[in-house]
Amino acid sequence: MPANQPACPTCGYGNVPTISRIRCRYCARRIPAAATVCPNCQHNPRAFYWKRWHGVAAVILVLCALGILGSTLGADFIGSTLNEFEPFRAIALGATPTARATLPPITVIITATPRPTTRVPVSPTQALVASSTPAPTETPRFTATPTPTLTQISGPPQPTATFTPVPTQVPIPPPKLVAPTDNERIQGANKRIALTFQPAQPIGAQEWYRVQVDYLDRVGQSVSWCAFTKANALDFPRELFEETSPNVRSFLWRVNVVRAEQFAPSTCDAPYQLLSAPGEAWTFYWY
Repeated sequence: MPANQPACPTCGYGNVPTISRIRCRYCARRIPAAATVCPNCQHNPRAFYWKRWHGVAAVILVLCALGILGSTLGADFIGSTLNEFEPFRAIALGATPTARATLPPITVIITATPRPTTRVPVSPTQALVASSTPAPTETPRFTATPTPTLTQISGPPQPTATFTPVPTQVPIPPPKLVAPTDNERIQGANKRIALTFQPAQPIGAQEWYRVQVDYLDRVGQSVSWCAFTKANALDFPRELFEETSPNVRSFLWRVNVVRAEQFAPSTCDAPYQLLSAPGEAWTFYWY
């Protein structure tokens, strides 16, 4: 090993490698130049970091700039103020003010000259024709007004029609319900249910007692059962027990007096004319 090369401090052999170093800009410690992160402060050693003296220097520079700007603006303001008070300062020092000549106001009057009228020369022939031609006169218009003609009719006087009011039909009292009573509960699918009512008065030949029962079918839709009778009682069909809703077992029934043109109406679609006033409606439950 040459004498001018230092030995390794660990093993005593070989050359000591030379490592280039830089100073970290954050903690100011020397670190290897190849390092991208400082091993001491864990910051970028080549980045720029604000120090306290940087802020102090920036504040000093800003204050200096403001001072220079203020002094410049102040000199201009003081100079303009002194120029405004120059006459007063001359009077205070005893100087005689110089009189200024005041010029009278100048009045300018603009006169508009009318434009000369250009006349078109008229020949003697045109003047003679214009004077000899009479001016057109408006032709009067006549409007024909029809004159009413009175025609006398001879003969016997015609009879005057008189208004005969149509009498208002008074509704017939509705029948009074008897059984099943309101909110009555009936047990048994084969139970006989007789819809019984008490008529208020006798009915005519084409008049009927219309019995209507409203209930829910098995799918939950509202349906009606209707029948026409001359008697004061009517059996409700037993087969409807299986066709009604298994959850809602209520039946709403009512009776009215109607007029029907059919020989024997039986269904709800049969046409009729209501004669009685609105009657009562009762509900019974069939289980």
